Amino acid sequence: MPLLKLWAGSLVMLAAVSCRYRRLPPLKSVQNRYRRCATRNIILQVLESHGVPTVNKVQLGTTPVVRGAITSGELDIYPEYTGNGAFFFKDENDAAWKNAQQGYEKVKKLDSEHNS
Repeated sequence: MPLLKLWAGSLVMLAAVSCRYRRLPPLKSVQNRYRRCATRNIILQVLESHGVPTVNKVQLGTTPVVRGAITSGELDIYPEYTGNGAFFFKDENDAAWKNAQQGYEKVKKLDSEHNS
């Protein structure tokens, strides 16, 4: 177990170090961007370590830019918060976004209806 923790910690640190440093305004934005950057780099490294050919677009752009790339077929994998579906589909007031399972089901349905 200690070896697994060491490996996981090293992977997270490697991902964090590989992210470009940018001065960001609010603390919340820093943490969210750090998490996204770390998660994207971990996914990229796992795919590459398993011999999956990849094109690194980790720093592609803002959420609307990335969303456009996803819906046009330019991106295959991208970690995103389920709750961003409220933003994508302009439905911020629906109570489903406050429940993880309901939010997932709602965004899955809306995404399928609008992007299939």
